[in-house]
Amino acid sequence: MDEAALGAERIVQSLHRRDFDTAELLSIQYVKAFPAVAQGWFFLAQSLLERHHGAMAQLAFQRAWLLDPEANWVQSVYAALKQSQSGPVRQDIIELLKIKLVTVTAAIMVKNEERCIERCLRCLIGAVDEIVVMDTGSTDRTLDIVRQFPEVKLYETEWQDSFSQLRNEILPLLTSDWVLWVDADEVLHQDDARHLREIAGIFDDSKQPVILQVWMANQYGRHYQQDFSQSRMFSLRHGLRYFGRIHEQIVPPGGLQERVNTISRKVRIRLIHDGYDPAIWKSRLKSDRSMKLLQLMVEEEPLNPSGWFFYGRECFSNGEQERAFTYLQEAERLAQDAPGFSAIDTVRLFMVKIHLQRQEWEAAMRLCTKILWQSPDYPDAHYHLAQAQVGKARALVQQAKKEMVAYNEAIISYRGATTPDPELKAWKAGLHMAELAVRSCKLAEAKKLLEYYAQRYPDVEALQTAQQHLEGIIHRLLDGTETGGTD
Repeated sequence: MDEAALGAERIVQSLHRRDFDTAELLSIQYVKAFPAVAQGWFFLAQSLLERHHGAMAQLAFQRAWLLDPEANWVQSVYAALKQSQSGPVRQDIIELLKIKLVTVTAAIMVKNEERCIERCLRCLIGAVDEIVVMDTGSTDRTLDIVRQFPEVKLYETEWQDSFSQLRNEILPLLTSDWVLWVDADEVLHQDDARHLREIAGIFDDSKQPVILQVWMANQYGRHYQQDFSQSRMFSLRHGLRYFGRIHEQIVPPGGLQERVNTISRKVRIRLIHDGYDPAIWKSRLKSDRSMKLLQLMVEEEPLNPSGWFFYGRECFSNGEQERAFTYLQEAERLAQDAPGFSAIDTVRLFMVKIHLQRQEWEAAMRLCTKILWQSPDYPDAHYHLAQAQVGKARALVQQAKKEMVAYNEAIISYRGATTPDPELKAWKAGLHMAELAVRSCKLAEAKKLLEYYAQRYPDVEALQTAQQHLEGIIHRLLDGTETGGTD
């Protein structure tokens, strides 16, 4: 057990003993040793809350949530904080929360963004030390709107069919310690504006480059989908650059092969994004542009699995399943010789989805098993494995029904040397057909079959048991308590 795990275990034991003084002391030691680990701040907050230091606990919980945006304790904890006593102001806790002062630039690439650029800029003013906008040939009012903000540094360049080239052109223009990349159709959540420098300061002393993944709230009409995979923020002192014409990747100076030497961390910096709304997406013709750039990308870097993956994913989104599967297979093959490629599970999951659409249940199950062998806690793989198993089960039920039809036809004309089982003909075949009807959710048909054979063979216990089981299912359905299967 490593030092961090051992320290956490000691804190947990103290909390279980309700020795909150010790738990607080151990938690303070933990966050001093591992200030970028959310768990330590959560333990400290718990200890403070139990000691009725509510105001200090809230600050510690806030730090923990910044470092673990997917935390499932947030709602319950903040409900408890409302009922807690504020307690004393603890200068030692305030000192513990202090971080290194660093500067942050918000960098934005634009072209014809008059619909949304103003709201994007307004939410960033005051949240960052510098705002840099690079325009690539706007023909609408975008430039006029940006020039209304004296705080914004505006540059213009030509679009050269490469997002990496454009980002790399912007990087030398930035004068801060860190950069946060924001798209024009995104808005920084107002509650997170004051935490940008704090997040940067927490990770600034890392010897390895830290790439921060923000919390994207993608808006689709009235609904939002959460995404924590967008790498948007990093320190400028490590010389990180971009690679790839589209879906560009952040890489060290040595290139893709050195990506294994970077650290990716999710943080609670929320960006609300409406660019994926179907009406907006269609009006921007983004898919056509993406396909063009992806074609160029795989032609220029045929051995890079990322290009083939992104190309396959785009084809999948466009409904081109055959092309998608071919490109995804190529990405999977190339990934074996690319240790810096981290999306292999996602590649395979898209392949699983195509297998499911083709009703290739066994292939989908094998691929899900391969994913789970490497990533046993990946929830999507468990879900799609269950889908494949259900699909296979339904297919087997249908095949079983066909075999029973064949049995009923054969038993009439069979004249072979081997005598058929008389119980099969008498009642067992009928019982099996009733079971198949239950599994096909044809309960009325199953009930009719069981009643018929139970009346003819009242001494067969299996028929009576099956009737009782079916009556129980029907009763629970009518009562509203049947929520599972019909095993």
